[in-house]
Amino acid sequence: MANISENDRIADVAAGDIVLVARGDAEPAPYQVVHKDVRGDAVVVTYQTDDGTTFEVEYAADARVTRSLEAKWESEQSPTQHKRV
Repeated sequence: MANISENDRIADVAAGDIVLVARGDAEPAPYQVVHKDVRGDAVVVTYQTDDGTTFEVEYAADARVTRSLEAKWESEQSPTQHKRV
């Protein structure tokens, strides 16, 4: 992961970000964010695996995560203009 930020708020994560996620007993691995839904005091993030399957993780609204901004061109936070097809 390039451009790593180790202490970002989950509220700042956007589609296209790569976030380290620990699933079960496995070591944290990078997954791409495909959707984020704020539900009261929780944030539910949908991630995509390398084989295209998705899974959700629920976080407290103030949770901190490690993320990479390498895929920001797909995000609403992108510094450059792009068109969605």
